[in-house]
Amino acid sequence: MPRSNTRERGQALVLALLSMLVFVVGVLVLFNTGQAVNKKVQLNNTADAAAYSAAVQQARAYNLIAYLNRAQVANEVATAQIVSLHSWMNFAISGTDHFADAVQAIGVLLDISVVGAEVGVELNEIATQLGEVKDGMQKLRDGMKQAFSVAILGLSEANVAYAEATRLVSLTEVGDIPAIVQKVITQNAVTANGSADKAASLSAKSLILLGTQAAAANEKYARLYKVPRSSSPSSNPAHTADADRYANVVMEARDGFSAKRDGNILFLHKRGGTDMVSYNRWVSIDTLNAKGGPINVPMAWGGAAAVKSSSGAAFANLADPDKGWTSPYDNDRGHYDPFGGAGNNGISSRVARSQPATPSNDAAILTNYQGLQSYEDIAANKAVVPYTDSGNPDAGPVFTVLVEQPMSEVRTSSNIKIGGPPDLQAPDKAQNNKMSALASAQVYFDRPRMLTVFRRADDHRELGSLFSPYWQARLVDTPRSVKLEIFGADAVGL
Repeated sequence: MPRSNTRERGQALVLALLSMLVFVVGVLVLFNTGQAVNKKVQLNNTADAAAYSAAVQQARAYNLIAYLNRAQVANEVATAQIVSLHSWMNFAISGTDHFADAVQAIGVLLDISVVGAEVGVELNEIATQLGEVKDGMQKLRDGMKQAFSVAILGLSEANVAYAEATRLVSLTEVGDIPAIVQKVITQNAVTANGSADKAASLSAKSLILLGTQAAAANEKYARLYKVPRSSSPSSNPAHTADADRYANVVMEARDGFSAKRDGNILFLHKRGGTDMVSYNRWVSIDTLNAKGGPINVPMAWGGAAAVKSSSGAAFANLADPDKGWTSPYDNDRGHYDPFGGAGNNGISSRVARSQPATPSNDAAILTNYQGLQSYEDIAANKAVVPYTDSGNPDAGPVFTVLVEQPMSEVRTSSNIKIGGPPDLQAPDKAQNNKMSALASAQVYFDRPRMLTVFRRADDHRELGSLFSPYWQARLVDTPRSVKLEIFGADAVGL
C-alpha cells in the first residue's frame, strides 16, 4: 500500500499567495502610473491654458491700444477737416468780396460812359448783391467758427483721454497678466462634476519670470513715444523722431479735401491744403492766383488754423515754419509742397499769410486744440520678422508658465492610504518631489491677406504696430534661453 507525502500539502496555496502579491503590486503600480499620467496631462493642460491666457490678455491690450490710437488719428483727421472747411469759407468770402469789387469797378467805368451807362447800373446792382452775399457768408462763418471751436474742444479732450487710457492699459497689464495666470491655474483644478482637486501652483521662478516678461511686453517691446509740448500756439518745438512718426501717420491719414484742394482753369491756379505744423497746430491755406508770363495777380485767398488759444496766435507766424511734408511711406513716398501747393502759389500765398480772413485775422483762428499727444507703439526693430517665425521673440512677446504640484497631492496609493503595509506600497518619486509642466505662448501680429474685408489695398504684408488691431496669440515651444533661466544649464543640457 503506497505511503502519502504530507510535505507536499499547501504548495498550491503558497503559489497562489505569491501570484496574488504580484498581482496586487502590479495593480498598485498601474494605479499609480495612471494617476501620475492623469495629473501630468492635467498639469500640461493647465500650463498651456495659463500661458495662452497670458498671451491673449496681452494681445487684447495691444488691440485695445491700437483702437484708441486709431480713434486719436480719426479725431486728428476730423480736426483737419474742420480747419479745411473754415479756410475754404474764408477763401470763398475773399473771392466773393474781390469779385464784387471788380464788378463794381467795371460798373463805375461804364457809368461815366454814355454807351455803357445802363450796363454800368446793372453791374453796380450785381456788386451790391454780391456784397450782401459776402456779408451773409461772414455771419455764417462767424457762427461756424464758434461751433468749430467747440467741436475741436471735444475732439482734443477725447484725444487727451484716449492717450491717458493707452498708458493706463499698458501699466495695468504688468500686474494683470500674473493675476490672470494664477486665476486660470486655480480654475483648471475644478473637475467636470464641480468637485475641486487640489490646485497646482505657479513656481516662484516662473512668477518672477512672468512679471519680467509682462513688464518687457509693455515697457520694452512696446513703449511710450513722447511728443514735445509747446509753450505758446506759435512756438515751434524741436523736431524729434518719436513725434515725427505720429505726425506722419496723421498727415498720411488726411482725406483728399484736407490734403490737397487744387485745380487749374487756363491761367487761374487754385491751390489749397491743410498741414500739421510743429505738432501743436493744424494750419490751412487756400489761394487762387492768375499766373502766366508776366501776370501774377492774387484773385482770392483764405486761411485757418486750429491752436490752443488765440493769444499771440498771429497767422503768419503759425504758417511760416511749414516746409511741406516728406512722406516715408512706399505708396506715396516723396516731398509735398506746403498746404497742397498754396504756400507757393504766387502773390496770393504771401497775401494769405498776412490776411487770412476778413474783416480781421482773428476770424481765421479756431481755438481749443491740444496738439498731438504722446502715444504707445511697438519699439523700433520689433515685430519686423515674418509672423510665421514661431517662437522668435522679435515676432512678439513670449509668456512662459511653469506649474508645479507636490507628489504628496497626487492621488497615488500611498497618498490615499491603500496598498497595505509599507512593503507592499509603490513609492512615489519625482524630481524635487514635484510634478511640473512648462508651456509658452507668444503674442504676434497677423493682418489677414486672404479676406478682402481685412486685406490692405496694396496687398502688402503689414508689419506689427499699435495702430493696427490684428494682434493674436499662439502656443509656441519654450525658447531655450527661457529654459536656461528657469532650470539652469545642467537641466537644459547646455
